[in-house]
Amino acid sequence: MPLTREGRGTGLAVAVDLVNTWDELEPEPDLIEGVADVRVWLTWHGLDRAARDMREADVDAVRALRARFDAVFDAKDEAAAAQLLNRLAGEYGIPPQLERDDGGWRLRSWPDELEGLRFVAAYATAGLLDGFKTFGWERFGRCAGSPCRCAFVDRSRNRNRRYCTTLCADRIAQASYRARKRARPAPSRRRDA
Repeated sequence: MPLTREGRGTGLAVAVDLVNTWDELEPEPDLIEGVADVRVWLTWHGLDRAARDMREADVDAVRALRARFDAVFDAKDEAAAAQLLNRLAGEYGIPPQLERDDGGWRLRSWPDELEGLRFVAAYATAGLLDGFKTFGWERFGRCAGSPCRCAFVDRSRNRNRRYCTTLCADRIAQASYRARKRARPAPSRRRDA
């Protein structure tokens, strides 16, 4: 299961990693085989309480949530993506509340982690909303390394990210190099007389 390091533990990374549990490069593209996989994903992001509370019965609901996040990345335009995110926020979010955070205050609009999947859905949705606001929907992308369809949010300065990971970028670069090499005519061998 591909898990991101960039932004690890943020709602945005939780959402992107969930979308990427469907991987076209794998023989079995659904990387969520059971509750153990859901727990690995959540634990990776530091959501230990939510991970412990997950049950086998939650797996189908996690897959359904993945499909809804997936639709955001595949939306036909910015307005459609915003509408999908607003719908998710309305279903899973709670009215914003202030809570203590390392001596300061933070705004929280998701349920307590003890609520398991409801918390995860709201937390990840809040991350997508913030990513949408901060980076813009045009930075929500799909890997150009066909057949890979993994999602990413482009945080690069020059806004030119095309691949989900360096692994896909390297795979495509190697394939292109081999194709160019095959297309070149073989060097002729001269016989000196």
